[in-house]
Amino acid sequence: MKRRDPTLIKSPLTWHMADAPIAPPSIPVLAERGGTQLKAPRATVVVDTREQNPFDFARFGGWFAGIENKALKLGDYSVAGLEDLCVVERKDLPDLVHSLTVERSVFVNRLKLMSGYPHRLLVITTALGQIKSPYPYSAANPNRCVSVAGCPAGWPESAFSLYRHA
Repeated sequence: MKRRDPTLIKSPLTWHMADAPIAPPSIPVLAERGGTQLKAPRATVVVDTREQNPFDFARFGGWFAGIENKALKLGDYSVAGLEDLCVVERKDLPDLVHSLTVERSVFVNRLKLMSGYPHRLLVITTALGQIKSPYPYSAANPNRCVSVAGCPAGWPESAFSLYRHA
């Protein structure tokens, strides 16, 4: 008798993030309103012109109507036409450490401004283990930086994401 693997889901550390294109949904997004189905058009992603290393949306070819670069009032990404309702702020590890140490008051103020948006998301593109580890390029205390991993005050948990970007 063959012994079964004790874990059903492998550790996220062993997951492989492929650079292969990701196909859009086979059926269109349908929203129901009062018993009527409405076909939602594909959105245009807005990338802030000040974003130094923006996400590469090339893998998501059929998902969006397009990608537009323009200056946003707040955040790094939004949806065209919904800039006053939707904001996404992205932080990689060096930027997060800098924002939580040297520019902490500026970062906290930015989070407060973002809390006024009905749809907001803070995306941290590093693993939690890296946030908890000593930083080779900074004398910052990891315990001070890991405090943000506990969801910013006043934000629903769904508005906060640790994302391991490959």
